[in-house]
Amino acid sequence: MAISDTIIRTAEASDAAEFHELARLFTPGLATTLRGFEPNFLTLLQNPNWHLAVAVEQDSLSGYVAAQDYGRGLRGAFSVGRIHDLFVAPGSRRSGTGRALVESAFAWARQRPAPMILDWQATPESVAFYESLGFKPDFVGDFPEYPGFTLDLRRVAER
Repeated sequence: MAISDTIIRTAEASDAAEFHELARLFTPGLATTLRGFEPNFLTLLQNPNWHLAVAVEQDSLSGYVAAQDYGRGLRGAFSVGRIHDLFVAPGSRRSGTGRALVESAFAWARQRPAPMILDWQATPESVAFYESLGFKPDFVGDFPEYPGFTLDLRRVAER
């Protein structure tokens, strides 16, 4: 499936069950049932400090991204955010869906009220994906096998 056949949009309340299934694929052994997942999902949908976007192929969800804006620090004129999840179903990988989802998170970060530093960690299997987007992994930290990546939008705001 090519990205031209995929729609990237903001998640909706009606996506809860499919979103939950994707989260279970992303985290095998996820103990949360739909009944436990849905209230938090619905709360995050209403929170302007969260970005939940989905990829839709042939009327089914094929991926999602979840990002959070933690806000400004005490002394900072910038905000700190995190991409918590980026997941594309195995049958939809290498189609441009992951790139489109992560770009939706980047666009969201660019539109935040304060310039943002957006961070995330990657699985060893996804490092090459982020490198293909022009990012350099940072292997220093508590979990060097899951390197960090950063989109620093402070420089964009200074121009």
